[in-house]
Parts: sequence; structure tokens; C-alpha cells
Amino acid sequence: MILRDLNASPEDGQEILRVLESSAAEGNIELVYTRRPDAYASYMREWGDTRVFVSKDGENGRVIGTCAEIIRDVYISGRPARAAYLCGLKKDADYPGTVGFGPRLIKSLVREDVDFYYCSVVTDNEAAQTMFAKDGRLMQMQPLTPFTTHILSSRVRVRAPRNGYTFRRAREEDREALAAFFHDEGSRHDLFPALPSPDAPDGLSLAEWFLLFDKDRIAACCALWNQTGYRQYVVSRYRGIMKEARVLNTLLPLFGYIRLPRENVPLDFPMLSFLLARDDDCTLYRALLHEIVPIIRKQYGMYVIGLPDSHPASPMIKKLPAVRFGTVLYAVRFPWSNQEYRTPDAGRLHPECGML
Repeated sequence: MILRDLNASPEDGQEILRVLESSAAEGNIELVYTRRPDAYASYMREWGDTRVFVSKDGENGRVIGTCAEIIRDVYISGRPARAAYLCGLKKDADYPGTVGFGPRLIKSLVREDVDFYYCSVVTDNEAAQTMFAKDGRLMQMQPLTPFTTHILSSRVRVRAPRNGYTFRRAREEDREALAAFFHDEGSRHDLFPALPSPDAPDGLSLAEWFLLFDKDRIAACCALWNQTGYRQYVVSRYRGIMKEARVLNTLLPLFGYIRLPRENVPLDFPMLSFLLARDDDCTLYRALLHEIVPIIRKQYGMYVIGLPDSHPASPMIKKLPAVRFGTVLYAVRFPWSNQEYRTPDAGRLHPECGML
């Protein structure tokens, strides 16, 4: 018997964590996306309005399934909107039955104050993509865009032509100008977070923001956001070509790649987050990366950039040596609901990787 106790509580934190770590994503690098030390507390640290759901075994009360909905302020078509990111859907790999999520859960996801719903699926998870391609009476999913997460070595320099730009860490006196730049350039991208301030996300302060100036105006910005205190990536196993590459691990840095991380140890890295440049100028993106990578190198051996494949900076970043993971972003609709949706433009998407 399944106890459909949908709303999770703080007491479920360790059980949710156990379910999240019960299996890894498929592929040549089997990766576990987890939320140590307490999964419920980790979700509550997300920027936005977060709801966590669980399904429990009626006989022993163990959590056998979990998922979450994180509602954030974003931009769609240049205007503020509310978008719900559906994430963390996981079944206990050791549980033989179904998790019991069904119409009740799906209907609880819909809120009147949400303009758009979306989720992401690992590219290697073909079974999930096949399932999502089917039209359902309760929920329908439509692919939006491929999204690539790049794990890059901080030892590899990003070359940029000589220019007159200046680069430095953000200061308190930059706060107002950064907020204006963030709005002006961020609103050009659909699903880009509409942050109320640079230090709104948990664990991110103004000191982690870096600015590129063209004379006295901000021309590009980014933040180094280390979230490993409450959400982590752990390699559980290498397979196929990556298992063979592991044998040559000490040589990989000679070719510009990271040394493949140890198994079952959380990766320590910053996300290069909230990447923006004036008018999406790739010269500015390149100049910013040229300056920020030496800063990263002082503390970390790797960093992560995640972008939709349609983003103007993606072709440049794809030329850099990296370990890459592919996902697909899906729009989620509920055909039984009379709710009106604001549909983002797939060609101008830029959801923040650190919030996926």
C-alpha cells in the first residue's frame, strides 16, 4: 500500500536524500545529483518559492518517491513572469513498485500565479524522453531546446584580442548599475532570472560578481557561485570511453581537460553564473572569460558553464576542451487547466544553470 503523503516536511530530509542518491544518471559518466547534508533543507535554500513532494510506503512510512516545484521570477518576452521549474523527480531504485504519484500530484502543481512550467531531462535518458513525447490527458510536454553543461579546466586560457576593457570584482558602489545592467540585458533572454538584487540567491554575495567595463559602463558580468554546501554532483561510476580515459587521467590536463574526479566524492567547483554581455556581443563574452579564468584558477581546478545550445556564446564555449553533459528543456502544459501560458521563445532562452 502506498501512502500518498504529498507535502514533504523537514523531517523527511534524510529520506528524500536517500532516494535522490539511490541511483545515478545513465551515461559514460554516471552522475548523482544530490542535496547533502539534508535534502529538504537544501530545497528550502533555493531562490524562489519551493514546494517538495513525497510518496511514502504505507507499511513502513519510508519515502519511495520525491519531486519538487520551484517557482521563480523570470523574464519572458522582455517582461517579468513567474515560471515553475519541476525537478528532482526520483523513485527509490530499491523499491519494486510504483511511487503513487498521479492526478493528485499533477493537479497540485498548478497555481494561478504561474505563467509557465518547465523541466529538464538528461539527453541519455531516452526512456524518459520517449515517455514525455506522448500526449497525456493530465500533462503534456514539448521540447524547447537542447542545453549543454560544460565542465572546464581552469588551466586552459581563453584567448581574447587586445582591447580597452577593464575588469574587476564588483563593489558596493556598483550595486545600482549592476542591477540596471542585469535587468536591461537579462530581460533580452527568456527564463533568465529576474533577481531583485545581486546577492538574492543563497550563498552568493556581491563580492562573487565580476564586471567588465567599456570605459565607465558595465559591458559584461558574471558571478562565481559555489553551491556545494547544499547541492552537489557526485560521480558514482565511469563507463565506456570515460572508463578508458580514467586510466590516462594524469595526462588529460596536457590536452586541456580536467582530471576526471574521484568516484563517490562531491565535486568542488563554482558555476560561472548569470553570464551577460551587452547586446550578446561574443567579443565581450570572450573578453570576460579571458579575465575570469585566472581568478578561478587561484582556487579551483574546474568550473562549470551551462547554456542552451542556441545561446550566442555557446559556439565559442563548445570549442574549449571540456567534459560535457547534455539535457533537453521541456515546456510543461496541463490540458485540463484553463490557465493561460506565456510561451518563451526557444531561440532566446537562457535559464540559469545554477538554478536547474
